[in-house]
Amino acid sequence: MSFLVPALLFALPLAALPVVIHLIHLYRRRQVKWAAMMFLRMAQRMNKGLSRLRQILILAFRVLAVAAILFVITRPMAGGLLGLTGGVPDTVIVLLDRSASMEQQNLATGTSKRAAGIAKLAQALRDTVGTRSKLVLIENAHVQPQLLEKPETLIDLPLTGPTDTAADVPALLQGALDYITANQTGRTDVWVLSDLRQSDWDAGGGRWQALRGAFASLKGLRFHLLGYSQPAPQNLAVVVERVMRRETPEKAELLLDLRVTREAGTNEPLELPLRFVINNVSTTLKMEMKDSQLVVQALAIPLDKATKRGSGRVELPTDAATADNVFHFVFDEPAVLRSVIISDDEGESGPLQAALEAAADPTRKYAVTVLPRSRAAEIPWEDTALIIWHAALPKTEDLITTQLTSHLAEGRSLLFLPPESPGTEAFGGLHWGAWSSGGKGMNVEWWRNDAGLLANTRSGTALPVGDVEVQRRCEILGEGTPLARLSGNVPLLMRANTTGEGNAWFLGTLTGSGSSTLARDGIVMFAMLHRALNEGARGLGKAQQREAGAKALGTGDLGLWKRPGGPTMLSSEQPLRAGVVENGERIVALNRPLREDRLETLGKTALSELFAGLDHHLIEDQVESEASLASEIWRTFLILMAIALLGEALLCLPPKRETQPVTA
Repeated sequence: MSFLVPALLFALPLAALPVVIHLIHLYRRRQVKWAAMMFLRMAQRMNKGLSRLRQILILAFRVLAVAAILFVITRPMAGGLLGLTGGVPDTVIVLLDRSASMEQQNLATGTSKRAAGIAKLAQALRDTVGTRSKLVLIENAHVQPQLLEKPETLIDLPLTGPTDTAADVPALLQGALDYITANQTGRTDVWVLSDLRQSDWDAGGGRWQALRGAFASLKGLRFHLLGYSQPAPQNLAVVVERVMRRETPEKAELLLDLRVTREAGTNEPLELPLRFVINNVSTTLKMEMKDSQLVVQALAIPLDKATKRGSGRVELPTDAATADNVFHFVFDEPAVLRSVIISDDEGESGPLQAALEAAADPTRKYAVTVLPRSRAAEIPWEDTALIIWHAALPKTEDLITTQLTSHLAEGRSLLFLPPESPGTEAFGGLHWGAWSSGGKGMNVEWWRNDAGLLANTRSGTALPVGDVEVQRRCEILGEGTPLARLSGNVPLLMRANTTGEGNAWFLGTLTGSGSSTLARDGIVMFAMLHRALNEGARGLGKAQQREAGAKALGTGDLGLWKRPGGPTMLSSEQPLRAGVVENGERIVALNRPLREDRLETLGKTALSELFAGLDHHLIEDQVESEASLASEIWRTFLILMAIALLGEALLCLPPKRETQPVTA
């Protein structure tokens, strides 16, 4: 609780005025001894206890009434979590989720979840703590603490503006924990402003237990969760999955594979106008959407033969979630799909090379290079989309480790296969364990078929992953995302938790006949390798598709990147917003991460489990709501004063006189 006129709290000792007046009247009485009053005084002593209690209660009610009126004129503030929280904290940390999904708007006012939450939080902090608490902002794009002078700064600060990135709430909490530990912030309030998307909170990840334990050891820490989980009604999302320029002697055209999705279970037919803008020339096509998704493959858009490279976008009609209504793309002469296999085992590298040299797309060129471990320095980093590493993991301090990390940061792919003699080194939080084998092969019991290397085909047909048999496997240890498991919940394929645009996978077996049936059956291995290759190919060539993020444009001078015909913005914000950016001959299309299209949110039960053992509270708000997080509560004290005066009046009533019987 706080006060808009705190200076008047110095008048609070006036609440003792009724006691002072009572004492003055008590000592002003003159005592005259009168023998006839002896019997009356003896009778009074019998009721002295009740009489004293009654006088004390009358004085207490009078003191309470005066104190209440003093609190009324100081204009106390409370409401939500700001009421009765034990005073003003030493530090307030605001963890801001400004991911793409937070730009969902109220179509009537144009206010987004992010803007509404920031405005309400800034007003509440201004009215309650003002500048008496140190205010720190940590937002999801940079995850760096930023000290603010006053709460009003939250509204207009560029660091609180919109982005098209994804949020990592555990990383935000880790940033808050590091700041609290390093700066000894004292009594601290942590505000989390988010739309509670499951994809951003990673409730099933392994970081929450460590975070809970670390926060539980801190004293005077409170969490306030300001949630905007309201879904967007009848939302549509579009994504372009493949862009290719094709030229024949007769014509040139751009082939697009795109997907439009809506809420699952919605099967009503919908006529959908799709607007295509290519090099500032727009075309609108009407398509009929009958199920929860519309899949269009090899949609041909005519091009001029002289147009060899360019950019474009696909637009949906505007709805509440504006971030997923547009998808940008770029095109150029296709680069060679180059992969490198690092292996000293020809029996293992042979099937891999054969699978990667087989053309999955007849219009593209493929190239495969096989190098022994001793010649890993010869990898053509600039032109390589996929590296298959069948050797011991390099040490952390080795140069090759830095090069592999940079390879991932550029959006390329990396697939690790277990060596015969696994070491103790790790990469991306994962490392190899011991080999194990059995007489009977193990089948794949579970795999992720909605996304990733083992996802269903575009037609919805599942890959025959369940038919794969594994005779020998190597343990995959550490924290990562499982994509396939053998019977007994044993991980077979995992994605490492690495930073950057690229992906690193660990496969817990080899493709040869002595270890598995991957090479013999061929279908699963072929699909897995070419999907990894295509993922890494997005970072090849001068025209690239990337997800918006702080490192989407690399670590160089961001001021060199320009948006042709686009809005001007800070160079630090360039990689965070969707659109097309250029730097010399390089052209990059930035889009939201696709996990931002997932609509599932966390409920109260899930949040309670994540913050179990911590002082926390959830405020569920909506963009349309005009209720303030903090409001004046002087009416409460006015009612308290009325109750006190009423109680004092009742106690001051004279006792009821008993009627004496009249004798005849």
